[in-house]
Amino acid sequence: MKLPILFLALGCSTAAWSAETPPAEAAPAPAAPLELAAFAEAVAVCQPSNHAGPHPFVKGYTIEHAVTGETEGSCRYTQSMPGDMMMECALSSAGREGLAQEFRLQAQGQMSGGTSSQPEWTRECEIVDKNGKRTPLGE
Repeated sequence: MKLPILFLALGCSTAAWSAETPPAEAAPAPAAPLELAAFAEAVAVCQPSNHAGPHPFVKGYTIEHAVTGETEGSCRYTQSMPGDMMMECALSSAGREGLAQEFRLQAQGQMSGGTSSQPEWTRECEIVDKNGKRTPLGE
């Protein structure tokens, strides 16, 4: 069941906060969404930014991507999902580079990933449903 959720989550491609983690201070929102290639580079360096793009499998759905900055040594990344869900990630340096590389490939018109394996960076993410239930993604 996790692979279909991952496939939806990664369609164009927040943070795995535990219940004990105090909320981070809100970072100022960027002035305008970035193009995908620029957003990939922002992910790589954990620069607060956002990007919106169409979901390739769910017609009419726009995926909202956001990097909110670094908290407790992890880069916080969120992605909206159909069904009032969110993907929340607390990305390490390697996780940021893995996700950034996927965005770079997508910006070049290449779709990466598949249903047989999950990218390593997904181990740093959770799916949060509309009721707040968290499901680790990359296990």
